[in-house]
Amino acid sequence: MRNATSWGIALIVGLCGTVALVLAQGTTGPTVKPSAVSAKAGTAPPATAKPTKTAGNNKAKVSTANSAADDDSAWIERIDVDGDGDVEDSNLVWDDEDKVLFAYSVGAFGCRNGGTATAELLVATYAAGNTLKRPAGSGFWVADLDKGECNAQAAAMWGCKFDANGNETACGVATLDEKTDDLIIVTASK
Repeated sequence: MRNATSWGIALIVGLCGTVALVLAQGTTGPTVKPSAVSAKAGTAPPATAKPTKTAGNNKAKVSTANSAADDDSAWIERIDVDGDGDVEDSNLVWDDEDKVLFAYSVGAFGCRNGGTATAELLVATYAAGNTLKRPAGSGFWVADLDKGECNAQAAAMWGCKFDANGNETACGVATLDEKTDDLIIVTASK
């Protein structure tokens, strides 16, 4: 009987720890609503766009080049990249072969726990006919957070995938897949 009691107590303690972890993760991460970026996916770049082979910077960076000779279009535009109501200068890149619009900015944005963070943010939105066959208007965003920013337990990339309506479908500690330029959720939370 003593072993059953010990197992019961361990199970309850384990469940309480899991519930606490899930609750903490529910308050972890930025609040990003990329509707302005999604609305632009598939539109032609301006005539002033410059050639590039990458989108983003540092850890929040992807290669858009499908070959050594492949260039994509890059330009700076004032857009509300994170959906907080503030328009900021953002670096946009249209990957015309893969049909993905990337938007990158560095700045302050809101957190799920009510705080704010200053970090790099990369948003990707799939346009119609994209090579990954994702619904047009869906995509992902990823932010490079320092420990403590937006309740992050450690310095890490944090991101979410979103559907064509802008609803988050998966969030958590994330990495960028170098082969597909897609987001991989390493440790999921919701």
